[in-house]
Amino acid sequence: MSKQKEYAEMYYFGYFKKLYESWEESTNKMMDVWMNSPFMDRAVEKSSEFKDYIHGFIEQTLETRCSPQKREMGRLVDIIDSLEAKIAELEQKIASLESRPARTAAKRAAAKKPARKAKEKK
Repeated sequence: MSKQKEYAEMYYFGYFKKLYESWEESTNKMMDVWMNSPFMDRAVEKSSEFKDYIHGFIEQTLETRCSPQKREMGRLVDIIDSLEAKIAELEQKIASLESRPARTAAKRAAAKKPARKAKEKK
C-alpha cells in the first residue's frame, strides 16, 4: 500500500474518530445539564410516585378479585375430601364386583331362565 493511500485512510478514520468524540462530548454536556436540572428531580419523583400507585392498584385488584378467600379455600378442601372418599368407595365396589364375576353370571342366568319358561308357556 502506498504512503499516500495510508495517509488517506488515516485521515478518513481520524475524521470519524473526531466526529464521534465531538458527539460524545456534547452528549455528556447535555446529560450533565439534564441530570442536574431541578425538572429532572421532579420527573424522577413523579415517576416513582406513579410506579408506586400502579403497584398498589395491581395488588389491591389481585387481592379483591382474583384470590380465593380463606373460607372459599376451606370449602374447596372439604369438597375435594368428599370426592376422594366417594372415589375410594366406588373403587372398592368395583373391586368387589370384579372379584366375583362367576357368581354374578350364575345369578343372572338363573334369573333369566324362569322368565323364558313363563314366556314359552303362553
